[in-house]
Amino acid sequence: MEGPPPAFVRTTSDVRLTKVIDVREDVAKTVAFKAAEDLLTQHYSIDVEDSRAGFLMTPWQASLTRNGAPDLRYRTRVVIRFLGQDWKQVSVRAEANWQRGDEWDTGVDTRLLEDVIAELRTKIGKTA
Repeated sequence: MEGPPPAFVRTTSDVRLTKVIDVREDVAKTVAFKAAEDLLTQHYSIDVEDSRAGFLMTPWQASLTRNGAPDLRYRTRVVIRFLGQDWKQVSVRAEANWQRGDEWDTGVDTRLLEDVIAELRTKIGKTA
């Protein structure tokens, strides 16, 4: 029996699940939120969205395909939250679950997290 994809790391640690990036000074809240929203809607649907609170979350979805069909034992979702009053930082989570029998292992999809971080950094992140 095949296991979860290599990008799945079993953890309950917020440090492993979440990455924070700095938002460029010249990016307004509305622009930053729209950039995050556009990024998510390119690949996913959005389940929860609050532009006043700076929060976006996709629904859980099967994100692993094996032999041309989705593997329903593996699911992921992305959570984006702008931090502080001025939204000069944004946290990104790529939560993942792997089903073993009746139990779900919780963790992070490292590839999904890195992909979303890279795209968001390109759109609104500070350059080094």
